[in-house]
Amino acid sequence: MLLHLMIDKEEITGIVLAGGKSSRLGQEKGLCLFRNIELVSYAIDTLKPLCGSMLVSANRYHKKYSVYGYPVIADEFENIGPMGGILSCLKHSHTRHNLVLSCDTPFVNTELLHYLLKHIENFQVVVPSHETFLIEPLSAYYSTNIIEKMEETINNGNYKMMEFFKEVGFMPVCVDKLPFYSDSVFLNINTPCDLQKAICL
Repeated sequence: MLLHLMIDKEEITGIVLAGGKSSRLGQEKGLCLFRNIELVSYAIDTLKPLCGSMLVSANRYHKKYSVYGYPVIADEFENIGPMGGILSCLKHSHTRHNLVLSCDTPFVNTELLHYLLKHIENFQVVVPSHETFLIEPLSAYYSTNIIEKMEETINNGNYKMMEFFKEVGFMPVCVDKLPFYSDSVFLNINTPCDLQKAICL
């Protein structure tokens, strides 16, 4: 897949979020097989055409995730949800520009993330929006210049992404009219039922 990047890919880090507890799924989410491929692999393959480096956010099974050849980063702040994984990886990122993708959305495609990069301008966080402003903060662009504000927010005991977005340069980008969008693109595999639904698509 050849995509023209306005930013050199070596200046973009891909961050795969695989650090959740996976309690509803009943197994480690990133290592769960979907069509005989581990979910974490889908996220890596989606990010790879756009990113010169990669980080995997995970709090368990570090050796299994490290097989993919990328640094595995544990949450500095534990049990606070995705904000903890994002912050920890941003602190380990060597680039200003970062694309975050949760491992449980195997239908998110490279074209969608590439579209976000076209809209970063002077924004610190750019997320896809769809269906009357539903947003997807775990398939999004994050600049490392939010680190200080995110750490401050966490230290204040606020772990809600939407509240945090009010404190930074935040931009939602509508994607539901684009050719690479579909109703299933942001399907989350959180439960065994979700997994079966995804298999049938």
